Amino acid sequence: MLEFPDLLQTKNELIDDLTSKNEIPSSDVTVIASPYRICPLGAHIDHQGGPVLGMTINACSLMAFYPSDNSIIELCSKNYPGKVSFNLGNIPGPTGSFWGSYPQAAALALQEKYSLERGVVGLVDGMLPGCGLSSSASVLLAYLYAFATANSIELKPWDYVRLARRAENNYIGLNNGILDQTSIVFGRRDHMLYIDTKKETISFLPDQLGEGQYRILVAYSGYSRELTTSGYNTRVDECRSAAKQLSQMSGSTPAQILSDVNQDVFLRFGHKLEPHIGKRARHYFDETQRVHAGIAAWNNGSIEELGHMMSESCKSSMEQYECGIQAIHDLQQIVSTADGVFGSRFMGGGFGGCVVGFVETSRAVMAADDIRTAYRQIHPEVAKQAAVYLAQTDEGIRFL
Repeated sequence: MLEFPDLLQTKNELIDDLTSKNEIPSSDVTVIASPYRICPLGAHIDHQGGPVLGMTINACSLMAFYPSDNSIIELCSKNYPGKVSFNLGNIPGPTGSFWGSYPQAAALALQEKYSLERGVVGLVDGMLPGCGLSSSASVLLAYLYAFATANSIELKPWDYVRLARRAENNYIGLNNGILDQTSIVFGRRDHMLYIDTKKETISFLPDQLGEGQYRILVAYSGYSRELTTSGYNTRVDECRSAAKQLSQMSGSTPAQILSDVNQDVFLRFGHKLEPHIGKRARHYFDETQRVHAGIAAWNNGSIEELGHMMSESCKSSMEQYECGIQAIHDLQQIVSTADGVFGSRFMGGGFGGCVVGFVETSRAVMAADDIRTAYRQIHPEVAKQAAVYLAQTDEGIRFL
């Protein structure tokens, strides 16, 4: 199966499951579709205030819910075992099961500014959780939308972006930026998003080609990722250290993140940094240039050029940012050399998850089959979990 599940069919199945277990009419149920996102360029730089490119695709987290008559949150997942239940009057810290930490973090972030008195009963289903396509940010935003809706809290799109980041930074323990949340909230079908993560502005860049020319290829390694226990936060700290040291060497205003540092400063003093710190800074400045070049390629309809830059970005992620696991490196090599693929890079830091690329439409199915076969031969231990999908762009988070 190369296509992701049909959205409306999955929605109806989710409603049926929720209403049959709780004996309520389907008219009482609200469903949220919160898409996954890909980032063609802008790898590992949003937490440094760098520019990034994002797209939402037709794979998502779905949440069916209805407001309860009390302050209890009761949630089940079709992807993970167990039930999450807690009282809004006494929210535990996110220390329980992995999936249960996210609704707790969402509620805690909301409670910092808003009154939460009414709980929800909900059921969640992710099409490819733990895959490196920001499924965690996707489901976290679904919780925020559901809890805000149940409590008649009116929020603007940027409010959701900042709340989601606060939940992940303060309660999940992930020191990420705003790429994931912004892409999911503002995503638009047949568009690329250019996000200035420092100024918190977005531009919508229309697709000049369409699916007649290319498809989005998503190759799942079979290895789920968990960024808080990977090297993700360490890399963030190393980037911040580079920013601080470069500003000190140049005698300029103390910098907290690399977007506070002029590239000329790095060119003058970067060689004085410890080798691994210097590599992180080099990746940041090179990737920033690739983003701007990628925008020009996208606007010119040059998917070949954009694909080439994606592969260069991935090479830098491996050599300069030094992230990823061997299985992901192997998968990216297979994807990038498949017939019809314009270019690819891994998503989610390469610590498990997916490789995403652009592939010529006429050769997409054959490329997907070849990739699946080649990868399973190299990594038979995950042959049952590994999969290849052909995706398309889709709208951002919304009520269905």
